[in-house]
Amino acid sequence: MGTVADPFPKPCYLFALVAGDFDVLRDTFTTRSGREVALELYVDRGNLDRAPWAMTSLKNSMKWDEERFGLEYDLDIYMIVAVDFFNMGAMENKG
Repeated sequence: MGTVADPFPKPCYLFALVAGDFDVLRDTFTTRSGREVALELYVDRGNLDRAPWAMTSLKNSMKWDEERFGLEYDLDIYMIVAVDFFNMGAMENKG
């Protein structure tokens, strides 16, 4: 059994543990202050060909947030899990 320490306080409903057979697309986003953010997009194995569009959309939305609201992403990594059979509807993403 292991222990995980998260330095960022958050409501317990924002915690997720995802286990499965995934492919991952990795990229980076450079904030307007020059800080590099690692991006990881996990998809069901065999669906990696669908990931580049989502990665481009993520990078465009991060840039839009900076330009529109002056908000720069404040963590060093941004991870998304995109799977076919998640039927919980809306999600909050942070980290």
